Amino acid sequence: MKRCIVIGLGNFGYTTAKTLYENGIDVMAVDSHEEIVSAYKDDLGVTICCEATNMEQLLSLQIKNYDAAVIAIGQNMTASILISLHLQELKIKRIIVRAISDDHAKILSKLGVSDIVYPEIDTAIKTANKLMMKNVADFLHISDEYSVIEIPAPASFIGKNLAELNITGNYNCQVLGIKYRKPVKDDEDNEDYNIDKTIIAPHAGDIIKKHSLIIVLGKKNDIIRIQKIS
Repeated sequence: MKRCIVIGLGNFGYTTAKTLYENGIDVMAVDSHEEIVSAYKDDLGVTICCEATNMEQLLSLQIKNYDAAVIAIGQNMTASILISLHLQELKIKRIIVRAISDDHAKILSKLGVSDIVYPEIDTAIKTANKLMMKNVADFLHISDEYSVIEIPAPASFIGKNLAELNITGNYNCQVLGIKYRKPVKDDEDNEDYNIDKTIIAPHAGDIIKKHSLIIVLGKKNDIIRIQKIS
Protein backbone atom coordinates (compact mmCIF):
# COMPACT_ATOMS: atom_id res chain seq x y z
CA MET A 1 0.00 0.00 0.00
CA LYS A 2 1.39 3.39 -1.05
CA ARG A 3 -1.57 5.78 -0.81
CA CYS A 4 -4.32 5.90 1.78
CA ILE A 5 -7.14 8.28 2.65
CA VAL A 6 -8.24 8.50 6.29
CA ILE A 7 -11.68 10.02 6.90
CA GLY A 8 -12.44 11.25 10.40
CA LEU A 9 -9.68 12.66 12.61
CA GLY A 10 -10.75 11.71 16.11
CA ASN A 11 -8.26 9.81 18.26
CA PHE A 12 -8.50 6.62 16.20
CA GLY A 13 -8.36 8.33 12.81
CA TYR A 14 -5.56 10.71 13.77
CA THR A 15 -3.41 7.92 15.23
CA THR A 16 -4.00 5.73 12.17
CA ALA A 17 -3.13 8.54 9.75
CA LYS A 18 -0.05 9.61 11.72
CA THR A 19 1.30 6.06 11.96
CA LEU A 20 0.85 5.52 8.21
CA TYR A 21 2.43 8.88 7.39
CA GLU A 22 5.42 8.26 9.65
CA ASN A 23 6.00 4.94 7.88
CA GLY A 24 6.20 6.42 4.41
CA ILE A 25 2.59 6.07 3.25
CA ASP A 26 1.15 8.89 1.15
CA VAL A 27 -1.75 9.92 3.40
CA MET A 28 -4.68 12.22 2.74
CA ALA A 29 -6.37 13.03 6.07
CA VAL A 30 -9.95 14.29 5.81
CA ASP A 31 -12.35 15.74 8.37
CA SER A 32 -15.47 17.87 8.14
CA HIS A 33 -14.31 20.27 10.89
CA GLU A 34 -11.93 23.03 9.78
CA GLU A 35 -10.46 23.50 13.26
CA ILE A 36 -9.44 19.82 13.44
CA VAL A 37 -7.89 19.92 9.97
CA SER A 38 -5.93 23.07 10.88
CA ALA A 39 -4.69 21.54 14.15
CA TYR A 40 -3.21 18.48 12.40
CA LYS A 41 -1.94 20.00 9.15
CA ASP A 42 1.72 19.84 10.24
CA ASP A 43 1.47 16.21 11.41
CA LEU A 44 -0.20 14.34 8.59
CA GLY A 45 1.01 15.55 5.23
CA VAL A 46 -2.10 16.43 3.20
CA THR A 47 -5.07 17.46 5.38
CA ILE A 48 -8.35 18.52 3.81
CA CYS A 49 -11.63 19.85 5.18
CA CYS A 50 -14.36 17.98 3.32
CA GLU A 51 -17.85 16.67 3.95
CA ALA A 52 -17.18 13.10 2.81
CA THR A 53 -20.87 12.17 2.85
CA ASN A 54 -21.21 14.43 -0.19
CA MET A 55 -20.28 12.49 -3.34
CA GLU A 56 -19.37 15.63 -5.28
CA GLN A 57 -16.90 16.70 -2.58
CA LEU A 58 -15.38 13.20 -2.51
CA LEU A 59 -14.96 13.28 -6.28
CA SER A 60 -13.14 16.61 -5.97
CA LEU A 61 -10.46 14.87 -3.87
CA GLN A 62 -9.48 12.67 -6.86
CA ILE A 63 -9.13 9.57 -4.69
CA LYS A 64 -9.81 6.92 -7.34
CA ASN A 65 -6.14 6.00 -7.50
CA TYR A 66 -5.77 5.53 -3.74
CA ASP A 67 -4.96 2.00 -2.59
CA ALA A 68 -7.04 2.07 0.59
CA ALA A 69 -9.42 4.14 2.66
CA VAL A 70 -9.99 4.12 6.41
CA ILE A 71 -13.36 5.42 7.61
CA ALA A 72 -12.61 6.35 11.20
CA ILE A 73 -15.75 8.34 12.05
CA GLY A 74 -16.85 8.03 15.67
CA GLN A 75 -20.54 7.99 16.65
CA ASN A 76 -22.18 9.08 13.38
CA MET A 77 -23.22 5.66 12.04
CA THR A 78 -25.26 7.12 9.16
CA ALA A 79 -22.29 9.11 7.87
CA SER A 80 -20.02 6.06 8.13
CA ILE A 81 -22.42 3.92 6.11
CA LEU A 82 -22.98 6.58 3.44
CA ILE A 83 -19.25 7.19 2.98
CA SER A 84 -18.65 3.42 2.74
CA LEU A 85 -21.22 3.28 -0.05
CA HIS A 86 -19.62 6.22 -1.88
CA LEU A 87 -16.12 4.70 -1.67
CA GLN A 88 -17.37 1.40 -3.05
CA GLU A 89 -18.95 3.23 -5.97
CA LEU A 90 -15.58 4.90 -6.55
CA LYS A 91 -14.03 1.39 -6.56
CA ILE A 92 -11.45 2.03 -3.84
CA LYS A 93 -9.44 -1.20 -3.65
CA ARG A 94 -9.61 -1.65 0.13
CA ILE A 95 -12.03 -0.03 2.57
CA ILE A 96 -11.52 -0.35 6.32
CA VAL A 97 -14.33 0.91 8.54
CA ARG A 98 -14.51 1.54 12.27
CA ALA A 99 -17.72 0.00 13.64
CA ILE A 100 -19.40 1.32 16.77
CA SER A 101 -21.94 -1.48 17.29
CA ASP A 102 -22.95 -4.94 16.07
CA ASP A 103 -25.81 -3.44 14.06
CA HIS A 104 -23.39 -1.03 12.41
CA ALA A 105 -21.10 -3.92 11.51
CA LYS A 106 -24.00 -5.97 10.09
CA ILE A 107 -25.03 -3.12 7.80
CA LEU A 108 -21.45 -2.63 6.62
CA SER A 109 -21.20 -6.36 5.89
CA LYS A 110 -24.41 -6.21 3.86
CA LEU A 111 -22.80 -3.41 1.83
CA GLY A 112 -19.83 -5.70 1.13
CA VAL A 113 -17.30 -4.10 3.49
CA SER A 114 -14.97 -6.90 4.57
CA ASP A 115 -12.52 -4.97 6.77
CA ILE A 116 -14.45 -3.91 9.87
CA VAL A 117 -12.65 -2.96 13.08
CA TYR A 118 -13.86 -2.43 16.62
CA PRO A 119 -11.08 -0.43 18.35
CA GLU A 120 -12.94 0.09 21.64
CA ILE A 121 -14.10 -3.54 21.89
CA ASP A 122 -10.69 -4.90 20.86
CA THR A 123 -8.98 -2.77 23.51
CA ALA A 124 -11.46 -3.87 26.16
CA ILE A 125 -10.95 -7.57 25.33
CA LYS A 126 -7.19 -7.14 25.36
CA THR A 127 -7.26 -5.36 28.73
CA ALA A 128 -9.58 -7.94 30.29
CA ASN A 129 -7.45 -10.87 29.13
CA LYS A 130 -4.27 -9.24 30.41
CA LEU A 131 -5.95 -8.90 33.79
CA MET A 132 -7.34 -12.45 33.83
CA MET A 133 -4.25 -14.32 32.65
CA LYS A 134 -1.12 -14.60 34.75
CA ASN A 135 1.95 -12.51 33.82
CA VAL A 136 0.73 -11.49 30.36
CA ALA A 137 3.01 -8.85 28.79
CA ASP A 138 0.83 -8.38 25.70
CA PHE A 139 -2.26 -9.94 24.14
CA LEU A 140 -3.75 -10.13 20.63
CA HIS A 141 -7.19 -11.66 20.04
CA ILE A 142 -7.13 -13.66 16.77
CA SER A 143 -10.46 -15.52 16.90
CA ASP A 144 -12.88 -17.01 19.42
CA GLU A 145 -10.42 -19.89 19.86
CA TYR A 146 -6.94 -18.51 19.21
CA SER A 147 -4.84 -15.68 20.63
CA VAL A 148 -1.27 -14.45 20.41
CA ILE A 149 0.11 -13.80 23.88
CA GLU A 150 3.48 -12.50 25.03
CA ILE A 151 4.51 -14.08 28.34
CA PRO A 152 7.67 -14.43 30.46
CA ALA A 153 9.36 -17.76 29.74
CA PRO A 154 8.86 -20.26 32.60
CA ALA A 155 11.98 -20.89 34.67
CA SER A 156 12.18 -24.51 33.47
CA PHE A 157 12.49 -23.28 29.84
CA ILE A 158 15.64 -21.26 30.53
CA GLY A 159 18.77 -22.62 28.86
CA LYS A 160 16.85 -24.96 26.55
CA ASN A 161 16.27 -24.58 22.83
CA LEU A 162 12.90 -24.83 21.10
CA ALA A 163 13.61 -28.32 19.78
CA GLU A 164 14.19 -29.61 23.32
CA LEU A 165 11.06 -27.91 24.64
CA ASN A 166 8.83 -29.15 21.77
CA ILE A 167 6.18 -26.60 22.68
CA THR A 168 4.06 -27.51 19.65
CA GLY A 169 3.95 -31.19 20.57
CA ASN A 170 3.63 -30.75 24.33
CA TYR A 171 1.27 -27.77 24.51
CA ASN A 172 -0.36 -27.43 21.05
CA CYS A 173 1.10 -23.91 20.78
CA GLN A 174 3.54 -22.26 18.40
CA VAL A 175 6.32 -19.88 19.41
CA LEU A 176 6.18 -16.98 16.96
CA GLY A 177 8.99 -14.99 18.55
CA ILE A 178 11.44 -14.58 21.40
CA LYS A 179 12.31 -11.28 23.06
CA TYR A 180 15.61 -11.33 24.90
CA ARG A 181 15.69 -8.85 27.78
CA LYS A 182 18.31 -7.58 30.16
CA PRO A 183 17.89 -5.70 33.47
CA VAL A 184 18.06 -1.91 33.26
CA LYS A 185 20.50 -2.05 36.17
CA ASP A 186 23.10 -4.69 37.09
CA ASP A 187 20.90 -6.07 39.82
CA GLU A 188 19.39 -9.56 39.69
CA ASP A 189 16.46 -8.45 41.85
CA ASN A 190 15.65 -5.55 39.54
CA GLU A 191 12.34 -6.02 37.69
CA ASP A 192 12.85 -3.32 35.03
CA TYR A 193 14.10 -4.65 31.70
CA ASN A 194 15.06 -3.39 28.26
CA ILE A 195 14.54 -5.44 25.10
CA ASP A 196 18.02 -6.47 23.96
CA LYS A 197 17.06 -8.49 20.86
CA THR A 198 13.91 -9.82 19.21
CA ILE A 199 13.72 -12.95 17.04
CA ILE A 200 10.64 -13.46 14.88
CA ALA A 201 9.99 -16.99 13.52
CA PRO A 202 12.74 -18.51 15.67
CA HIS A 203 14.56 -21.69 14.68
CA ALA A 204 14.52 -24.97 16.57
CA GLY A 205 18.03 -24.29 17.87
CA ASP A 206 17.23 -20.88 19.37
CA ILE A 207 17.72 -20.93 23.14
CA ILE A 208 15.40 -19.41 25.75
CA LYS A 209 17.55 -17.21 27.95
CA LYS A 210 16.97 -15.72 31.39
CA HIS A 211 14.43 -12.84 31.41
CA SER A 212 13.14 -13.85 27.94
CA LEU A 213 9.60 -13.20 26.75
CA ILE A 214 8.04 -15.72 24.38
CA ILE A 215 5.35 -14.78 21.84
CA VAL A 216 2.95 -17.73 21.69
CA LEU A 217 0.06 -18.56 19.34
CA GLY A 218 -2.50 -21.02 20.67
CA LYS A 219 -5.78 -21.68 22.37
CA LYS A 220 -6.28 -19.85 25.66
CA ASN A 221 -6.36 -23.00 27.78
CA ASP A 222 -3.18 -24.35 26.19
CA ILE A 223 -1.34 -21.09 26.81
CA ILE A 224 -2.51 -21.14 30.43
CA ARG A 225 -0.89 -24.59 30.73
CA ILE A 226 2.44 -23.04 29.75
CA GLN A 227 1.95 -20.19 32.24
CA LYS A 228 1.43 -22.69 35.07
CA ILE A 229 4.83 -24.27 34.50
CA SER A 230 7.39 -23.27 37.14
